[in-house]
Amino acid sequence: MRLSLPLLLAAVLASGCASGGARTSTPKCPCLRDTHEQLQGALWMQTAAEYQVLARTTYREAGESIGAALADKSWTAATEQTSDPSALPPAVILDLDETVLDNSRFQGEQVVRRTSYSPGLWTEWSGLKKAGAVPGAKEFLEGVRKQGVAVFFVTNRTLGEEPSTLENLQTLKIQATAGEILAKEENGWTSDKTARRQFLAQKYRILLLIGDDLGDFIPSKLTPEKRVEEAAKHSDWWGTRWFLLPNPMYGSWDGALTDHKNPPDAETLQRKRALVKGFEDPKD
Repeated sequence: MRLSLPLLLAAVLASGCASGGARTSTPKCPCLRDTHEQLQGALWMQTAAEYQVLARTTYREAGESIGAALADKSWTAATEQTSDPSALPPAVILDLDETVLDNSRFQGEQVVRRTSYSPGLWTEWSGLKKAGAVPGAKEFLEGVRKQGVAVFFVTNRTLGEEPSTLENLQTLKIQATAGEILAKEENGWTSDKTARRQFLAQKYRILLLIGDDLGDFIPSKLTPEKRVEEAAKHSDWWGTRWFLLPNPMYGSWDGALTDHKNPPDAETLQRKRALVKGFEDPKD
């Protein structure tokens, strides 16, 4: 019996679903996911020359801003720094994931397993201590330290992940100490980084902020429209005091599309498809 093309495709998909595929450990079909979202983002970060250029350019420009920031004693990059910072020692604040540490292999594993993010999978990955270095990060950090500028990493990795994070950084020959890492859950800190910037701004004059997410600079759990509006309010700081690394894989921009409520995967995909614009736009 000769199957029509639609029936043949259905049979192939059913067969792959039953076996789980050659590169997945997920046995049940409802868990399998082939939306290409992580596939495209992870591949771009892992293979694209454009990513390498953007990351290195961002860090080079950040390094070039240090001189002006050191010379101007009133200079600060933290909106939380409301009092005169001129007498405070200088420091820079960086995020870690997708800013200093490249976790595209974690996103790639989600593609391999045909699944989405889970805390257990992240714990497995962070314990491996195999994250790479974002292009330009190591050279930038070495340069600012030589100029006597303190370095702090404000990260949403948890306090329990701090030891493996330090080991990962050490394998990359990136200098860091436990005191320089301000992790989520430490001192009761939440995922919002405002309190940690406030904490550092009391003791240091913050020269630069570097991250891959709007939340590395200002609160970001807002609607997509409000996030754009808030980012625009600080247009003079982008590229001079604030430096943003590209991250097409995940971030608070993605959460904003579902009101930061993390609905089930099927609902998330449905809402995203409803938001994407094609030839027709209701605003036209």
